[in-house]
Amino acid sequence: MKGLMLKDLYMSAKYCRAFLIIVFVFLAVSFFGDENVFFIIYPTMIASIIPVTLISYDERDKWNQYSGTLPYSKAQIVSSKYITGLLFGGSVFILSVLAAAVRMTLKNSFSWDALLMTAVFLLALGVIGPTLLLPFVFKFGAEKGRIAFYVMVGLLCSVGAVLAGIGFNVGLPSDSISLSVIIILASVLLYALSWRLSILFYQKREL
Repeated sequence: MKGLMLKDLYMSAKYCRAFLIIVFVFLAVSFFGDENVFFIIYPTMIASIIPVTLISYDERDKWNQYSGTLPYSKAQIVSSKYITGLLFGGSVFILSVLAAAVRMTLKNSFSWDALLMTAVFLLALGVIGPTLLLPFVFKFGAEKGRIAFYVMVGLLCSVGAVLAGIGFNVGLPSDSISLSVIIILASVLLYALSWRLSILFYQKREL
């Protein structure tokens, strides 16, 4: 497992430098930009899908076939990508929350409630990408997986629009603490379920 993690880290250093540069540029801009939260959100979302980029390079280099000759199970190969996602996504998440806190302080608008909601919002956005995308990628491959993901997102957006049109209300709590706990627990649960589902898909996939 350690060898798989090192491989992914070396590949990230070689192929994902542009992503990392973008992350730090956006975080730096967030200190001095306007109230647009895009500069805080984008780095977290980009970092969380780095594993998908690594899978694309694995498929290009025929790593999937080569890995069958190594003493690694398919579950370990999947887990290495999810752990890599946690390392990059978690690191950028922490940096983004710190950047938000510094920005609030510089603008004399610091609030623990606002910082909490920002952190929870970033967590949810950082988790949703890999949670939904990786199972499709491990089942169909990187390119077909992306197409299946876009189709599913389109269907979900359509369902959401219909429900909103008929006045559907999920009844979430209004206080920030309860809402934060629900979002955090849901994010952890969904990531764990996605992890397990990806393992099941990849174990059944013919390489």
